[in-house]
Amino acid sequence: MRIGIQILSLKPGQVGGQGIFVRRLLRHLVPQLGDDRLVLFLRPELALEPGCRTLCDHSAVEAVVENPELHYGDEYAAWNLRLLERAALDVVYFPLMFFYPRPLPRPVALHVPDIQHEYFPEYFPPEQLAWRRERIPESVALADAVITSTSFSAGTLREKLGAAEEKLYVIPPGGLPEDEIPPVTDEIEATPRPITGRPFIFYPAADWPHKNHETLLRAVALLGERRREHLVLTGMLSQRGETLRKLAGELGLTDRVHFLGCVSQEELIRLYRTAELMAFPSRFEGFGLPLVEAMQLGCPIVASKAEAVVETAGDAAVFCDDSPEAWGDTLAGVLDDTDQRHDLRRRGYERARFFDWHRCAAEHLSLLRGLDRRKK
Repeated sequence: MRIGIQILSLKPGQVGGQGIFVRRLLRHLVPQLGDDRLVLFLRPELALEPGCRTLCDHSAVEAVVENPELHYGDEYAAWNLRLLERAALDVVYFPLMFFYPRPLPRPVALHVPDIQHEYFPEYFPPEQLAWRRERIPESVALADAVITSTSFSAGTLREKLGAAEEKLYVIPPGGLPEDEIPPVTDEIEATPRPITGRPFIFYPAADWPHKNHETLLRAVALLGERRREHLVLTGMLSQRGETLRKLAGELGLTDRVHFLGCVSQEELIRLYRTAELMAFPSRFEGFGLPLVEAMQLGCPIVASKAEAVVETAGDAAVFCDDSPEAWGDTLAGVLDDTDQRHDLRRRGYERARFFDWHRCAAEHLSLLRGLDRRKK
């Protein structure tokens, strides 16, 4: 069977869960191909990434390297179709929320991580909201299979887009690949806390509106009346970052809140392992990758009650109502209770075993092979 995976819209350096998902899925899917072949459609600059270059060199992979921007315009749909036709595919998978052109004369699987825009349209610029509403519903309607990461997300696709139950598949991704997690050694255990040696709360999230940094900042300000933990924030900083810095200053937190921006995976792991806990106040998620990473690395979690967050974290987190006062009280309670934090670590290690990239890739392959058999 010839499987096409089209990731032409993925650019190097793009920040967010989709890029992580695609790279890790491909890495674990290719070794399981067996007699099947993978035809990977990607941009020239992405093909130069070390991980992608290794994949493209695999004997079971054919790389079709194209710059889609050279073909934007009236002929874009026809060019896309010719590209797919020349590859003589049996089935094609689009892991980046939409597919084009629509429809296609072969089985199509589509990955949609979430449709947050249907619940919080105010969090999206008008042009991005229009883009999502133009492309995602029709893609979901015309796909033969729609993959998502949680039962909550599958429910939203049924509720908002009318997706048929029989073509929805829940396949949870993994967290950090096991071979990328350094073992805990005495040296690591003795590593000083990276922020002025003080205990800290950690929140790894881009500064997108739904991530709800404002509530966490206000909670830490309230917490400061009783404690002096610092707050460490990582993830992409946009223009909103300045707004958040200003709020931190207004709350008297300038010296206690650290905006680190994007950090290396090595540094990310160190922050998880040395934090007192991870706060996760996000108001909407389709999955919640940092939850799994924190569980893998023994970082206790205090999280919002957003449905996918509760589904992903299971019994390995303390959940909190969405107000600064509730967050302040909950954070203080967990920080004060050493036994509870120890229990959250234990539960996290157990829960993290459920999220496995090898299994995620195997379930993807099983689904794609089933679509090919169904066609025949």
